[in-house]
Amino acid sequence: MQGLTQEYVRHTMDGGLPSQNTIDSVIVVGAGLSGLAAAYELTKQGTRVTVLEASDRPGGRTWTYRQPFADGLHAEAGAMTVTEHCSYTMHYLREMGVDTAPSDLVDTDFSYYRNGVRIRPDKIDEHAEALGLHEDERHLTVADLFARYVTKFNENIGSEVSALDWTPTPKLLELDQISVRRILADRGASPAAISLIEPLFLEMRGGELESASAMAWARYESSPRSFSTADAQWYKVEGGTDLLARAMAEKIKDQILYRRPVVRITQSDREAQVTFLDRDRLQTLSADRVIVTAPFSSMRRLNLSMAGLSAAKHAAIRKLKYVSVLRIYLQMRKKFWPEQRLMLSTDTPICTVRDATPQQPGPRKILECWLTGWPAQAAASMSEDERVNFALREAESMLPGARENFELGASVAWDNEPYAGGAYVLPEVGHSELMEHTRSPEGRIHFAGEHTAFEPNGGSMNYALESAIRVLLELSSV
Repeated sequence: MQGLTQEYVRHTMDGGLPSQNTIDSVIVVGAGLSGLAAAYELTKQGTRVTVLEASDRPGGRTWTYRQPFADGLHAEAGAMTVTEHCSYTMHYLREMGVDTAPSDLVDTDFSYYRNGVRIRPDKIDEHAEALGLHEDERHLTVADLFARYVTKFNENIGSEVSALDWTPTPKLLELDQISVRRILADRGASPAAISLIEPLFLEMRGGELESASAMAWARYESSPRSFSTADAQWYKVEGGTDLLARAMAEKIKDQILYRRPVVRITQSDREAQVTFLDRDRLQTLSADRVIVTAPFSSMRRLNLSMAGLSAAKHAAIRKLKYVSVLRIYLQMRKKFWPEQRLMLSTDTPICTVRDATPQQPGPRKILECWLTGWPAQAAASMSEDERVNFALREAESMLPGARENFELGASVAWDNEPYAGGAYVLPEVGHSELMEHTRSPEGRIHFAGEHTAFEPNGGSMNYALESAIRVLLELSSV
């Protein structure tokens, strides 16, 4: 179905999905949330579905890290939050009977760590000169800086920046040719001010403000899902985000084949074929349609020479960039820091340091170092032990007692995950030129995943699930 809009997909989801009886079989590539949702809905309608998943678990980049931690502690490696505005995610949470709880990212004891000093957001003026703020910024709070350089300007862009249905208007397309850092600098923000407000750009936290599209950023910051407007309506999945994926996978467990990495996709006028590894053998399945939910970063590994894809699709697969994120987890025998909900934005290579387990019971805690951008890329080249030692050394300087209380460590480098190749899509300057081509179907092959969403920002469970519903509407029109 051509011309599907964000509003139409949402309206159809709320009113009930149409049945489709013209497609007998579907292969879904990837058991992330979009693949699981598509397979679940198709199975309910009687379609024969096979899901090929390269790893040994469902969820994709919805991944709760549970091993090797003690006392049932866990930390998120990927997706972390959901809001009341995430209609698709809330729908499936309710349908699967999975509960939510207040997010750990809201109402934290947040501070900055700059030049070896802890600075509370309401004490910025006391350190303004040392931070390097411009003269006219030194009397402002972080909230004031955000209002001056973000809110005021974005409000003047026009209603299209926050409209419910995404449309890339000429004014927004103009912003798409400018990076976030450049537009902030053009508005008068000093490098120090940008550093102070950057932690509020949660979905843009790739350390890539020099290349990130101001269009995508302005759209996100003007939406109710923005971290800068976070309130009590921000939630996490109680017990771990992977519980949603596991619940969905349980519904279609007979249709999912794990440890089956896809290596080739082809299609003809009559059918589509997917070739995959089954241990030491190559196997090929045929179906009426294929739904590819794998990130484009991993699709670059596939042979698509006989897939019949357009030049525009090949270009989108080749060009789309993903954020580098690396998380290092340090299990501590006790909470030795004074804050109840520690969160530090640092100017060190370990970027953000936080208590990943503030609401989990027991004396032990997991201290998380959340690296993005070039520090994440650098640490991805280290061994596991080297990463842990690196994080401990940096953490000890700002949290004395880290080494003394350390018990064990683990890490996840999303750049190194072979079937992910990054954490979530990074909308770079010129992203609007790729958006339509990321989601457009190509013959018998359809595309889902957070990178194919109507919105120009990734990193959202909701966008992944929305894309699955969009694909189901494409199939129903065949």
